[in-house]
Amino acid sequence: MTPPRLPPIVRTAHEAREQLDAQVRDVVGHHFSPDTGTPFWLDKAKVWKFNPLKDVQGWDDMHLFGNFEDEWLRGGPLQRWIPRALAGKPIYVFETGGTTGIPKSRIASNDFRIDYEMMSRTLPDE
Repeated sequence: MTPPRLPPIVRTAHEAREQLDAQVRDVVGHHFSPDTGTPFWLDKAKVWKFNPLKDVQGWDDMHLFGNFEDEWLRGGPLQRWIPRALAGKPIYVFETGGTTGIPKSRIASNDFRIDYEMMSRTLPDE
């Protein structure tokens, strides 16, 4: 028996959810893998009562991480945020202006290049 066809909006929502869950698994896998992981998150995983690589399978599992604390982005060392997968690659540091308190830092590698490439794809040639 053929399953009933879903209306396009339901199909689209279902596909979007599948893509979101896949992205969550990809990001969590990257940051918590011993080979590619980020030192900050690998250290956090040691004290949690769950295993991100096994227990986080999609968006519905994100609550396991709890709240992200602003203080984590203040101060150093910034190397704790560099994934092992980016070891040896150029890393850039960006700081906020501190309008809500002490400035926060974040690292980036190819973010600006990716942003420019994506924007360029949407601009007309002329």
